[in-house]
Amino acid sequence: MSFSQETKDKIVQFAKEQSRHYLEEAEMTYLEKLRRKTGQAKSKITKKLAKFKNRSETSLEAQNDMILYMSDYMNDLIAEGISEQEAFQRAKEELAFRSETAKSADLQERFAEYYENRSPADHEAIGLFYAGFMFFGISIGSLAGFLGSGGREIFLSGGWIDTLIGAAVGFIIGMGLGLISNAIIVLKKGK
Repeated sequence: MSFSQETKDKIVQFAKEQSRHYLEEAEMTYLEKLRRKTGQAKSKITKKLAKFKNRSETSLEAQNDMILYMSDYMNDLIAEGISEQEAFQRAKEELAFRSETAKSADLQERFAEYYENRSPADHEAIGLFYAGFMFFGISIGSLAGFLGSGGREIFLSGGWIDTLIGAAVGFIIGMGLGLISNAIIVLKKGK
């Protein structure tokens, strides 16, 4: 069946728009996916790249496939007694790109919730706890190693290794205390 020129133009325009969405999903770079996951708007660079995607051979193939599929679907609807305009609207609704799945919607919702509740002060406090506990642990461990090795006289003749071991143990203890403080802040934030 042959469609009016107006409907043909609408089909071509629709196929052009929709094929871009399908190709954007398939040809996204890592950074584009990252921006999409975090809910940020696409950058100016992505908009410039979209112009090139629309002109690519793959894009033109996708548009042509969309035109053929949409035309066949509309012919089936018209054969059932639906008007050409109504068939176009129904085909447009059925063939429109939808990237929303239950999993992606849930993920986007969780990201949005995370960024709404995210507090830079919490992250700064966690970092300060880590740094404070590590400095404290290194200082105490180094001092214990220095004094345990015999002090200044022994330090220069091999006691420095005990001081170094004490500093390493202090660093590990400081990291452990930092992890505990991180857990406490996260648990308090969750309540």
